[in-house]
Parts: sequence; C-alpha cells; structure tokens
Amino acid sequence: MTSRARNLRILTLLVLALALVATQMMLSPLAPARADGDRKQKEQEKASVDDQLEDLRIELSDVNSDLADTYLDLAETELKIPDAQKALEKAKSELSDAEDEDEEIGDRLADAKAEEADLSGQVDTGKKEVDASGEQLDEVSLSAYKGGGLPDPTSVYVGNANPQDAVDRSMNYKLTLEAQGTRFDDLRTDQSVTENAADRLDAVRAEIDDLKKESEAAVARKEKAKTTAQDAKDTLDDLYATQKKQADALEKKKEKYKDDQSDLEDRSSALDSEISDLIKEEKEKEAAARRAASAKKSSGSSGSSGALSTPVSKSGWLAPSNARRSSPFGWRVHPIYHTRKLHAGMDFAAACGSAVKATKDGTVLATTSNASAGNKLIVGHGTSGGHVMTSSYHHLQRFAVSTGQHVKQGQTIAYVGTTGSSTGCHLHFEIHEDGTAVNPVNYIG
Repeated sequence: MTSRARNLRILTLLVLALALVATQMMLSPLAPARADGDRKQKEQEKASVDDQLEDLRIELSDVNSDLADTYLDLAETELKIPDAQKALEKAKSELSDAEDEDEEIGDRLADAKAEEADLSGQVDTGKKEVDASGEQLDEVSLSAYKGGGLPDPTSVYVGNANPQDAVDRSMNYKLTLEAQGTRFDDLRTDQSVTENAADRLDAVRAEIDDLKKESEAAVARKEKAKTTAQDAKDTLDDLYATQKKQADALEKKKEKYKDDQSDLEDRSSALDSEISDLIKEEKEKEAAARRAASAKKSSGSSGSSGALSTPVSKSGWLAPSNARRSSPFGWRVHPIYHTRKLHAGMDFAAACGSAVKATKDGTVLATTSNASAGNKLIVGHGTSGGHVMTSSYHHLQRFAVSTGQHVKQGQTIAYVGTTGSSTGCHLHFEIHEDGTAVNPVNYIG
C-alpha cells in the first residue's frame, strides 16, 4: 500500500472515530431519559390497571366472594390483553426492521465482495500489463538498432562516408526515441491504474471486514427480535387461553350462585329502611321542638331546639375521605349479572384503617351492623329546605364514636374497612334527604 493510500485510510478512520464519539456524546444523555420514560409509562399503565381492578372490586359488593374472585381474575386477564397485543405488535415491527437491516447489510456485503473480485482481477491484469510494457520497451529500444542497443548520438554522423546513411541512421534514432517515449507513457499509465486499483482493493477489503462485523451484529439483533416476538406471542396466547378458562368458570359459578341475585336486588332499595325509621323519629322530634319553641315564645321565654333542628345549607360540606373516588352515584349495570342497579352513594377507594371524617356537624343517630353494609354509621345533620339530612358510612372497620354523640365537621368518626358485602377495602358514603338517597356530589362537590 502506498503512503498516500495509508494516509487517506488513517484520515478516514480518524473521521469515523470522531463521528462515533460525537454520536455517543449526543445519545448518552438521552438513553437514561428514554429508559425513565419507558419505566414511567409502564408504571402508569400498571397503576391504571390496578385502579380499574380496584373499582371493579368495589362494584362487586353484595356478590358471593367466590364468584367475585373468579370475575376479578377474568377482569385482570382481560385488562392485560391490550398491553400484550401492543407488545406483540412492537416486537413484530422490531423483527421486521432487524430483518430489513440484515438483508440490506447482506446486499452491501455481496456488492463489496463482487467489487473485490473485480478489483483483484484489475490488479492482476495491471501487473501483467506493466511487466509486458517493460519488456516491450526493451525490445523496441534494441530492435531499433537490430538488437545493437541504443546508438550514441555522435555516432549517427561521425564515420559515415555516405550522407544518406547518416540521414537513415538519424531517422532510426528519432523513431527509437519516440517509441521509447510512448512506451514510457504507457508504462506510467499502467502503473498508475494498477496502483489506484490496489488502493481501492485495500479499502474494499477493509469495508468487507466492517460489513462482516455489522452482519454478525445484525444477525444477533434479528435473532433477539425473533425471540422477543415469539415470547410476546406466547404471552398473548397464554392470556387468551386463560381468558377462555376463566370465562367458562365464571359462567358455571354464576349458575351456582344465581339465587344470590334475588337477595342482591332486595338489598338495593334506594330507601334505607333503617334510615327511614330514624327519619320518622327525627321528624317527630322536630315537630315536638317546634311546638315547644312556639309555647315558649307565647310565654315570653326563649330556648334552643337542639343541634338537629339547626338548618343546614348545601354549601360547606366536607368529603369524608381524601382517597380517590371510584364509583359515583347513579344507575349502573352490574358487572356480572348485567342487571341495572342504583348505586345509592359514592365510593372512596380508601385503604383499610384510614380515617373517616364527619361530613358535617351533627349527632350520631346509629352505629349498626348488617350483612350488606357491614359496620354502618349514620349521622343526623338537622334540616335543610324542609328536609331532614343524614349521612351514612358503610363497610367500616370500627367506630370512633357512639350513638347520641355530637360530632364536629372533620372529626374522625370511624375507620375504613371491608365488612359486610364488600370484596375490598373502601368507604361507601351516602347522603339522604328524608331517608331518600341523593347524589353526594350535590353536597360535597
């Protein structure tokens, strides 16, 4: 390899090295950021799935626990399927890219090998032509004087008695020099072409070495992409198989526990019988208090009708928990039985043991326990717009107050649990006007 070719190759390698360093400097700060972004996205997706499962678990109150667990297993599987489908599509796309890259590098390698073979032939031919030109140059130089070697210029004229011989010898000498010049030019051209071809051959062979390394890396990436795609497909297939198995199990258990549905509907009345009885008592107390106040007024005395008779405005009510709100008030389709049911309150996805706050000043009317609401606390808040207002808190772990106790807004009155017909920790909260459940959003926002 000539010094010019070596210098050119060194310069090329130096430029490539600098470019690689610059690329790494540009990419290295982005790689952690991209990884963090992927991790955060996965965490967000998992949190979303967990929230949906938690909401479903809360909605399955009043459902047999065995049936609820089967449904939740199926729901969890179905929530995983979209992510598994996306993972498979991504893996397929990466595999396609890897296969295209492998094919492209293979084509480039084939072209480089073809060029190597062509250049190798040119170099061999060039060397032969250079050797042949040298031999021909010797033959032309010698044959001009019939093999006697090149003449001395002075001998062309000296010692020639015949002028015509001198002219002939002069012409032969001139032709010999011209032939030598032509062959020298041809020889330099052949040598230059051969040298350039040799330099290009070295560069092509270096390119082939690099392409072979790229090809090995591309094959490794393709094989890894194949494995990833197959794993993604296997995961999705397993999810589909699990989904089918769980769906079949759910149908069987729905039939097994179908009698529970009638009990469920019986316990879904918008009018809570316990509260209804308490409301009647409160109205009687309100009427008695008004009669007493009227009597005192007519006799010139003043008095108070008590905390429960204090009017309450619809503003200034407090949410009983700061936890995420899951199921709102209103009619909804039951996730298993597909029947319409009034959800008479608002659910808070609070952890078991977390505090439950009094939504408004009032008096504890009852602390009860039953199969549906579990540990349940009812607080009376007086009257508002002619309605007796009460709030109730269901599925409690335990009470922090007792019946008849006056409570202040924001005071801890109980702790979140999962008692009664509940499949997970949460607070079910209701507000009633004269015993009829109303949307809590109208009060607590």
